[in-house]
Formats: sequence, structure tokens, C-alpha cells
Amino acid sequence: MKKLKIWMGLVGCLLLTALMMVPQVLAANAPVITVGRVYYIEGDLLRYIPEDNDWVAMVKDAPFGTEDTLFSGNEGMAEMIVPNGTWMRVGNNTQIQIIALDSDLSGIDVATGMARFYNKGSETIIKATSPFGYVLAYPGAVFDFYVGENSVEVVAVKGTVSFVHAATDARYDVAAGSPSILADELWVSSGDGTVDPEWNRWNTIRENFWMSKGRIRGRSVEYLPRDLWDESYALEENGRWESVPYEGSSRWFWRPTNVVVGWSPFTMGRWTDWYGDQVWIPAEPFGYVTHHYGNWVYTRNSWYWAPPLVRVRAGLPLLDIGFFWSPGRVSWIHHDTYVGWVPLAPRETYYSHRRWGGPHDVVVTNNITRININIGSYAYASRAIVVPRDNFYRVNNYRNIRVANMNSTTIINNYKAAPVVNNTVMSNYTTNKQRHNFTNIAVKEKPHNTVINRIEKNAPVIQQVKNENAVVVRQQVKRIKEGKVNREARIEAPQSTNYIVPTNEVNRPKSEVKLQQKQIKTGGKLRQPVQPEGVIPAKAFKPEQPAAQSERVAPVKSDQRGKQQQLQQQKQDEQRQAQEQDKQQRLQQKQQQEERRQAQEQDKQQRLQQKQQQQQQQKQDEQRRQAQERGKQQQLQQQKQEEQRQAREQGKQKQKQGKQQRLQQKQQQEERRQAQEQDKQQRLQQKQEEQRQAQEQDKQQRLQQKQQQEERRQAREQGKQQQKQEQLRKEQLREFCKQNPNDPKCN
Repeated sequence: MKKLKIWMGLVGCLLLTALMMVPQVLAANAPVITVGRVYYIEGDLLRYIPEDNDWVAMVKDAPFGTEDTLFSGNEGMAEMIVPNGTWMRVGNNTQIQIIALDSDLSGIDVATGMARFYNKGSETIIKATSPFGYVLAYPGAVFDFYVGENSVEVVAVKGTVSFVHAATDARYDVAAGSPSILADELWVSSGDGTVDPEWNRWNTIRENFWMSKGRIRGRSVEYLPRDLWDESYALEENGRWESVPYEGSSRWFWRPTNVVVGWSPFTMGRWTDWYGDQVWIPAEPFGYVTHHYGNWVYTRNSWYWAPPLVRVRAGLPLLDIGFFWSPGRVSWIHHDTYVGWVPLAPRETYYSHRRWGGPHDVVVTNNITRININIGSYAYASRAIVVPRDNFYRVNNYRNIRVANMNSTTIINNYKAAPVVNNTVMSNYTTNKQRHNFTNIAVKEKPHNTVINRIEKNAPVIQQVKNENAVVVRQQVKRIKEGKVNREARIEAPQSTNYIVPTNEVNRPKSEVKLQQKQIKTGGKLRQPVQPEGVIPAKAFKPEQPAAQSERVAPVKSDQRGKQQQLQQQKQDEQRQAQEQDKQQRLQQKQQQEERRQAQEQDKQQRLQQKQQQQQQQKQDEQRRQAQERGKQQQLQQQKQEEQRQAREQGKQKQKQGKQQRLQQKQQQEERRQAQEQDKQQRLQQKQEEQRQAQEQDKQQRLQQKQQQEERRQAREQGKQQQKQEQLRKEQLREFCKQNPNDPKCN
């Protein structure tokens, strides 16, 4: 019996443990939104606003996500990064639309222009679509996508990618160093496998930038999740990591040092409306990672950034903050013609229209009127940022227009809280088109409204692929049969239309606007395949014989003359291609020499910069060591003071708790006394009611008896009257018979 009780106790403990773990598992597995980042822009990059049917200028560090459409200007180039390992760069006059963004899948539609995709994820699949088919890129692959009005070209820069032709539903694999795929609405042929030289040169510059920044990771990689390691250089160059007492123990926080006195988060930048939520567009070089991940905390008279955690690591005292992207963790306040925001502490609730992620994110739907927010409960209410309402969407920096001398008393007494920004906070919110602006720069040229056709065509596709993931896409492509390239098909190189026009011509009929066409690739050079260690090189492409026919190959003319002309034309083409290749090889050698010279010069400059950085770092390290030595004593003293303060605070809390417990006991005794008194009164009332009912019943019984006696008396009285009447009738009959003895009645 004793063993049975022990087993039952163990089972009960296990069940309780499992029940306690369920909410944590649900919170961890809750669906979140994957958000990309515009990292670099040259020239113009525009974003389409569907509700206004208009375009606005994008800026560095602006977010993008599913359903967003971006268009680069005539001189525009941009670099964009998704935290699932997808990197993409777009050239000028390029339109892309985000079809899907997930932790393991990136779906991007390229309507026109050129783009380069990098798959730097370990499990991510990139699906780049076009009017002629789509490309599937696996981890480690890099490819160029040239999309024109008449055709599309796929060039593998690294690894192997698959192209699925829309018309024939056939799959074609393209390997780096092999001929490219050239396709139109009917046929699939092979291209020369070259990339645009200017386009490739710009991509090389960007790669060199990241290589140089990759060397400046410092201590930040110890505290950041792996997906944010590329942000290490920004933290190393603009601040330092410090061990700070917080919530009873020392934590590693990052503090910005290259900021003005009195700096606070969510001041150097601006808010813009992005799918109904206010997203922060930072102006500091470290602003994106610190305002969209982790959390800001205020302690020791300074603002510190607590990095997000993927998992708790032993021996590394960091604050337990989940790894989620957020538009900007603040709460909103308003009063009269002013609007403000309060930076949220790590565990305070953030309200939004979308489920961005994290256990403290609450989605606002039709329950907004039932949300009650107490401004005084916010840890940083006294550090709210308040600005004039009219300037909320008009400036790129709130530092110079921020209302000074704000305190918690003024905010609590005069301001109202709101979960999100709406017409209650700003009376003209829904009609204010400035709320979608990322910058105050006026856009002088925009895409002609013809490009909206592709956007609207993709709208149902976005809804259809919501349940897709990398596994589903892999299986779909695996089932597609492999196609054969048609050597005889004559497909023109991709040509794009320049849809960028002055703003006053955006809505003019297409026939009245001069939209120029140009060839996307201006020429190129053959690239040597770059193979990482441990990867088996792709097999060299083996051209098929001209006479070999396959499915979907156009039939050869039957007359002999046509064959001879075709062979002669083919020979001339081969000679021309050989000359062109020889010319390109010479050009390639010349360019390689120039690139080697530039690389040597860059290497020399980098070594010089590294030497200067090392000297500067040594100097900074010495200064930091001295400062740390001076600060160590201060820190110990502060820790001691903090411990004493916490001990006093704990003593006060214990006293307060004891007082509250005594008060609760007194209240409970009073409640019991009142309950006894109420019970006594109820019993007395019940007894009185029973007595009253008994008396009433007795009274009714006596009344009934009296009524019965009266009825019997009346019955006797009626009997007597009837007897009298009978006697009277008999008497009258006798008198009548005396007078009329012969009457029949008297017989």
C-alpha cells in the first residue's frame, strides 16, 4: 500500500510538471512573422502602397515582408537581407514582390529587371518566380535572374539551381560554370552563361564590404544569436558590453557610446505605418538590431540594450528575452495635440495588429475598447518621448522637437494610454497619407501604373502559398520531369521596359507614354565555378547534336536546301561565337589583371587600416582597462549599496507583506462574523416566516370552517322555507277543493 502511494505521488508530480510546461511550449511554437531588412540603397527604391495606389521612397533599415512590392529607379540598386539566410540584390528598373517569407522559405516574384540571390541559410529554399517560370535555389547557391518582357535568363554563379518552365512544366538544372538557361513563353534554350560586368562589379564591392565587416566581430558574437552575427560590427563600432547589476544579479548588456548626452532609444529616427502598426526607422548605425530585437532597459542612469536569446547558455548571465522581431516595443500615450510613446520594459505587454512574436505580444482586433492600460504601471513612464502631433509623420528625427521637462506626474495626470495608434490618438490618422512615408524626400519619378497588373495577378497566389514550406516545395519540384534544352530555338536576350516616368505621367494611357526598351545585360564575362570545400563539382554541360530531337523541340525542315543553309548558318554562328569568346577571354584577362591590382591595393589599404585599428584598439583597450580598474571599485561600492538598498527594500516588503497578511486575516475574521450574523438573521427570518405561515393557515382553516357552518345553516334555512312553501301549497289546494269539489285536481 505504501509503494502504491509513492507511485501515485510520482505520477501526480509528472502530470503537474507537464501541465506547467504546456503554456511555455505553446508560446515558443506560436506562429511569428519573418521580416526582411533593406540594408543598402543607391539611388531610388520605392514601395507600393495598395490603399493609396501610390509609391513612397524606401530608406536604409526599412523593413519588408509578404505582400510588399518594391521598384528600383533608373539609377537604383539595393541590397536586402532576410534572417532566414536569403540575401538579394536588385539592379535598376527592377520590380520585385514578396510572395512568401518564412523561416525556411523565401518566395520572391521578379516581374522585370535583374536580381542576384544568395542562399546563405542551412535549410532555406529560395523560390524566385517570373512570367516565364521560376527558379529554385538550395542552400549555398548563388544565381542571377534577368527578367525581360520577352524572355528570362538564369545564370548560376555558385552551386546549382533548378529552373521550372511555366509553359512546358519541365525542370532544367543550371550549374555554375555551365551555359545559362534562356527561356521565353514557348521554348527553353541555353545562353552564354555570362553575367553583366557592371552588375557583377557592384556585387563584388558589396561582398568586399561584408568581408571587411566580418573581421570586426569582437565580443558581440559571444552575446548575439548566430543569425545576428552580421550585426556585430555595428555594436563593436558604436558601443561596448558591460556587466550590469539588474534584477538581483549581474547581466551582460550593451551600451551605446557614440551618442549625444541625454540620448534615449526611439528618438533618433521616425515612425511610419506598416500594415497598421507603427514601425521604427532608426537613424543610428546600430539602430536596426537594437530597436527590433531584444529590449532596452534603464539602469545606473543609462540606457542599456539586452540582446535576445535563442537558448539559455550556462555561465553567460544574459536576460531571458526571446528571439523575435518587433516593429518597436513601446506603448502609446496622447493628450490634446500631443502624442507620445513609452519604451517598454522586458516583460511589459506590447499591443499590435499583427502577431509579431513573443510571450508579451497581444494582438488587437475588435477588443480595443476592453483594453485598460494604467500608465503609472509602466517602469519607464517618466522617460516617455512626447512630440507635437502634427510633426509625428513629418520629421526624420524627433530629438529636436521632443517636449522637454516631462515627468511621470504630468504624464499620469494629463495623458491617456492607447494600445495602438488610431483615430483616437490622431484624429486624421486614417486620412493622413504621410503615415506611410519612410522619409520626407519627395518622389519625382514613379513606375507607370501598368506595373500594377502584375501585383494584382500575384495577390491570389500569395493567399494560395500561405501553407507552403521548404519541404513542400522540394517535393513539388522533385516530381517535375526533367526537360531537354532546345538548341535550335532562337530566343532573344531579355529586354526590359523602362516603366519609370515623371509623376504626372503615371496614370496616362500606356500608348501615350514613351516607354523605352533596353537589353538588360550589356555584355559579360565567363565566370569560373566557385566550389566550396567538400562539394562535388557539377558535371560539365554536354551540348547535344543539332539533329537530336526531344519533347517540345520544333521539327526540322524536310528539304535539303534548308538543312544546308541551317548547317552553314550554324557554322557561321560557331565561328562568330569563337571570335566572341576569344575577345571575351582577352577582355577577361585584362579585367582579371585590373581586379588583381585593385585587390592588391585593397589588401594594402586593409592591412594599413588593420594596423591603425590595432593601434587604436590597443590604446582603447588600455584606456578601457584603466577605466575598468577605476570602475571596478565604483561597481563594488555600487553593488554593496545596491545590496543594502535591496535588503532595506526586502525588509520593507516583508513588513508590508506582514501588514497586508494581518489586514487580510482581520478582513477574513470580519467576513466570518458577518457571515455568522447573516446566517443568524436568516434563521430568525425563516422561523418568523414559518410562524406567520402557520397562523395564516390556522386563520384560513377557521374561516373555512365558518364558511362551512354558514353553508349548513343556509341549507337548513332553505329546507325550512321549502317545507313552509309545501305546507302553504297543500293548504291552498284544500281550500280550492272545498270550493270546487268536482275539479280534477281534487281527485
